[in-house]
Amino acid sequence: MSYPLLALLVFATAGGTVAAAHLTGRYFVAAVGGAVIILYLHGGVYLNYTSDDAYISYRYALHLADGMGLVWNSGQHVEGYTNFLWVMILAATRVMGADIVLSARWLGFGAACAAAGATYLLVDALLERKDVARYAGLAAALTLAASGPVALWSYAGLETPFFALLVATAVILHIREQRRNVFPASGIVWALVLMTRPDGMVLLGVSAFFKMAELILAMDAGEEQREGLPRTAPRTLALWLGVFAVIYVPYFAWRYATYGWLLPNSYYAKVGGGLAQYERGLRYLMDFAQQYAAWLGLLAAPALLLQGLRRMASLYVIALLSVWALYVVIVGGDGLLRFRFFAEVLPLFYALIFASGAVILASIRIDGAREAWLRAGAALAVCGGLLAFTLQSTPSEPFAVAVPLERQGVRDRVTIGRWLREHAPPDTVIALLAAGAIPYESRLTTIDMLGLNDEHIAHRPIRVGGGTAGHEKFDADYVLSKKPDAIILFASLQPAPAGRGQYDQPLFGLIPAAAEMVGNPQLWRGYQARSVKIGDRWFNLLVRNDSPLLAETSAAAP
Repeated sequence: MSYPLLALLVFATAGGTVAAAHLTGRYFVAAVGGAVIILYLHGGVYLNYTSDDAYISYRYALHLADGMGLVWNSGQHVEGYTNFLWVMILAATRVMGADIVLSARWLGFGAACAAAGATYLLVDALLERKDVARYAGLAAALTLAASGPVALWSYAGLETPFFALLVATAVILHIREQRRNVFPASGIVWALVLMTRPDGMVLLGVSAFFKMAELILAMDAGEEQREGLPRTAPRTLALWLGVFAVIYVPYFAWRYATYGWLLPNSYYAKVGGGLAQYERGLRYLMDFAQQYAAWLGLLAAPALLLQGLRRMASLYVIALLSVWALYVVIVGGDGLLRFRFFAEVLPLFYALIFASGAVILASIRIDGAREAWLRAGAALAVCGGLLAFTLQSTPSEPFAVAVPLERQGVRDRVTIGRWLREHAPPDTVIALLAAGAIPYESRLTTIDMLGLNDEHIAHRPIRVGGGTAGHEKFDADYVLSKKPDAIILFASLQPAPAGRGQYDQPLFGLIPAAAEMVGNPQLWRGYQARSVKIGDRWFNLLVRNDSPLLAETSAAAP
């Protein structure tokens, strides 16, 4: 599908959704239905992206479902995944006979659609006027579906849309608990958030702070609480903490006893500290702000001064977004495509800006009989403009080039993995950089040269932060000491066999693990450059001199 056709279909869907909502009065149903169509067109048809990193989770889910446990290799307990609950769900699909890869993609799509519905409900929770909330919620849900980060990661196979859905759900429940004496179900959902991604602790901390603040305000108000003040009571706060702890504490105790570290292994492989890392994170934030108009969040400031926006709830969402942005800067952003870290909080972002914009628009006095038409026209113009601005970032450089390249790269790695599964002996050990589709499809024992799934490399004291996140740790001597049968540095099929000279190309210099390996004299004493023709292209690898894989490969050109 071309981009002009995508844009035409998205705007046609948005227009049809607004008309259907107006005619039927079912704004929530229309919002979800329109978001489903836009997400399918944008994420499923136009982008159709699968992340190679998702195959890491698939491998853990596969091993668990097949009785090996939550391990990267048989008997190797390393927490290379950061999405425990997502892995559990995928393992369950395998047990039920479904394909893990297809299940992850469709479950992610379903979670993204549900997150659009949650965005609508969050707008409703932020606004006092229901007639304003239904239009603002509709626009927020459709714009969320049109955003590149949400569309891309809805089909990528990782937990991103599921995490976003859980966070939005927890926030909606928290706001509900601010206004009524109800069971604090948000504590349950926050436990699920942290079991899906441990960095959800950042958002939980904000929620705990607001729970305490709400308790203090409620106690100061005395028995006769004033209208608009939160209704948190000490027993409610204790219950909130209790239901969270009952779910999360046993999980964390098991996790720590199993792996022995406070955080997942990938954290130690990716995150270091220092000004270079913070600068990288700040660039990540500024790029996102520029491409997706994050400055619109400033609309919340004047909106808070007007009538119509629930102040405590809005301050809560503002705090969540602000602290999350600070966290993203501190950890140095992300090395994966299209602002994955911000996709996880975009339901909160769009809910806040559309709720704020709706309050500002409703506050403008327009005299005359055409007031309703003028307001409606202004709202459509603003929402249409933001929808167009959000959508236009999808074909921008380098995004437009990176997605097709990565899509083809994953296909190549699936092909390579399946070839290894068919031709390599079951006890073959491989070492590689792209530790996703190849290990999953090959089912072979694998050394992750970047350390995401290797405890030794991840904890090696190397300063990181200046390069690409997740691609900075290495230890060639350690990898060679494991005597892998094959070392795979080319992560995709190549147009020709790669001899010794091709391994000196500048591309490998961009990844320290590859550069150090290629420059290690032990490598060339113990390994040969070999090739396999698959279709009309070549799988290039380095094979140990005494490995049985020599018989399955041919010598590459010198």
